[in-house]
Amino acid sequence: MKIKEYIDSNFNKVVADIIEILKIKTVKEDATCDAPFGKNLKYGLEKTLELAKRLGFKTKNLDNYVGYAEIGEGEEYIAILGHIDVVPEGDISKWSVDPYGGEIIDNCLVARGAIDNKGPIISSLYSIKAILEENPNFNKRVRVIFGTNEESGDEDIKYYLAHEKAPKYAFTPDGRFPVIFSEKGIYTFSFRESIDWDKTEVLEIEAGTRSNVVPESGRVALKKSASSKLKDTLERVSKISKCNFEVEENDEKIEVTVNGKAAHASSPERGINSILGMYLFLNELLDEQDSLKNFVKFMALYVGETTDGKLLGIDSQNEETGDLTISAGITKKIEDYISVKFNIRYPVSTTEKNLDERLAKRAEENGVIFFKENHNPPLYFPKDSILVKSLQDTYREITGRDEEPAALGGGTYAKLMPNTVAFGPNYREFKGNPHSFDECMDLDMLKIGIEIYAKAILKLSEYI
Repeated sequence: MKIKEYIDSNFNKVVADIIEILKIKTVKEDATCDAPFGKNLKYGLEKTLELAKRLGFKTKNLDNYVGYAEIGEGEEYIAILGHIDVVPEGDISKWSVDPYGGEIIDNCLVARGAIDNKGPIISSLYSIKAILEENPNFNKRVRVIFGTNEESGDEDIKYYLAHEKAPKYAFTPDGRFPVIFSEKGIYTFSFRESIDWDKTEVLEIEAGTRSNVVPESGRVALKKSASSKLKDTLERVSKISKCNFEVEENDEKIEVTVNGKAAHASSPERGINSILGMYLFLNELLDEQDSLKNFVKFMALYVGETTDGKLLGIDSQNEETGDLTISAGITKKIEDYISVKFNIRYPVSTTEKNLDERLAKRAEENGVIFFKENHNPPLYFPKDSILVKSLQDTYREITGRDEEPAALGGGTYAKLMPNTVAFGPNYREFKGNPHSFDECMDLDMLKIGIEIYAKAILKLSEYI
């Protein structure tokens, strides 16, 4: 049976297997003694490996950090690398379906993780099954790796590389087509300031749960003394902010809900950041003597609702790999200080040192604390490398789409696993809403992806 015929005849089973895993809420939770990222992720990994075993793969669970399924023999191997952890679903009322139901609407599989990344990585098992159906004697070593900490860290891949040899060639179906030859660097940091909470009209402030998500909503609780200024403030801020504001007042406090639009931090311009709208609002509301005013003013003047970093003096443009972007992901009141955590995606035209120096300088000039949190450098592969060329040639042969290798703003496992690039799972024009409401995977795109990955593995196997 030919590869395409096998995929066509087994596609309903592919979708059913994906839905089985989509129904598990694999959001990171507190660690236990045998579940480093929480019991649901442990269970999700176990069920994924059970599925792979049913399909005839050899499987291994590396202490619930990461697992893999493989066929074949040999010292070197090819890997398909993905993840089964997902970001939280957010406001469930914004979903048209149960985010963990795995429903099909208009030929799209809709669920948290449908495209990012359960759908593509589970379907990759069938890419290998299709190869074996066409060529039962195929015995090159091929491995599908299931990570569990992609959305909130990189401990899974660190653990993998501490216990397993890196692949000779690998790709992750967690970007888009065509092959991604370059990924921006990822730089996370916080601006902080000590606050006397007895000397501010702000009682509570919070928004966001992940630095890599543009937060859709946030909340500020104010003292009743702010009531007299509220109407005029809302009129002013409505002229400068893209967010909308809802006010609820009771005998004890005033609650202001700031509503924006969720998006992935790799493309913050597609969203409306509730944190940034919140600080514009507070800058219009608070008097100069308020203990929070300096920090609020800093946020309004040097970030505003922009996404290019120009106000902070860190903007950087690159025609080949894309421009720098910045997104505020989390803000909260922590004991005696306020904090905003940011996520920067930067091209090869800037450097980690440049960001360190400019952000620290801007903070110091304004009485704010700069706190660097994490950094992954940019990724770059020459377009004529074996890995990039093999994947790109496969993509063109199957789709007929004459596109050049692309650069990506999002960060994938390719930054962590040697010899790895992002490849798929969708065309440029299909967005799929990762990290947002009604995340989805087009079923036609899923099907052609299985074929692309099968033939890409065959092409790469010529080099091991």
